[in-house]
Amino acid sequence: MPSRRKVGSVMTTEVATVGPDTPFKAVAVLLASWNISGAPVVDEDDRVLGVVSQGDLLEHEAPHGLLKPGSRQAKRKAGAAFVADLMTKPAVTVRADDDVTVAAKLLEEHHFHRLPVVDDAGKLVGVVSRSDLLRVFLRTDREIRDEVRDEVLLREMALDPSSLYVAVHNGIVTLNGTVERTSMIPVITALVRRVDGVVEVRQSLKAHFDDRGVSPVPPGEVGILSSHRPHN
Repeated sequence: MPSRRKVGSVMTTEVATVGPDTPFKAVAVLLASWNISGAPVVDEDDRVLGVVSQGDLLEHEAPHGLLKPGSRQAKRKAGAAFVADLMTKPAVTVRADDDVTVAAKLLEEHHFHRLPVVDDAGKLVGVVSRSDLLRVFLRTDREIRDEVRDEVLLREMALDPSSLYVAVHNGIVTLNGTVERTSMIPVITALVRRVDGVVEVRQSLKAHFDDRGVSPVPPGEVGILSSHRPHN
């Protein structure tokens, strides 16, 4: 079955990191020099402890404008000299074998620009950003069409790709033609939607046989039914 691209295939492996004892000013210099919005905070074994961002630095400089006045977090960040007291923890992370859709959902939910990618031990292996995820949609229409024909129709559905009309324009897949059974249509549509780079699926597929509402005969009853056929 076609599967969404994994985070590991689009993440950046060259990552700027800081330690919990990194001074405030050093973090500001690092973010500016790398032109990034934040950096993972890791321990000596590269395990992710948290994330320090431009927002954390701003909260240090003007805590009462961004955090609830007098809150524990505001006091902690206002007096922070090192990353340990500046960073946001625990860090929201993803794994390299997660689907890119998982990372996209987390970025959207938390309004982040990037996420640390960790292994099973919680060690940093990369960072995935919004721009990294957008690469999935940079596939050419021809690449998408070839995968729909070769992977979905031929490999998964055991159909002759030439039996259906498949066109792709700007990531929009159009499917026309006739398949054997009605129940195959939603399956084909769902599989095509999972192909990387597909923005929308437009189909007007028809079927030779409408098998909706047809109950299959339980295996144990096949012989019973056949033995009670009327004799001529």
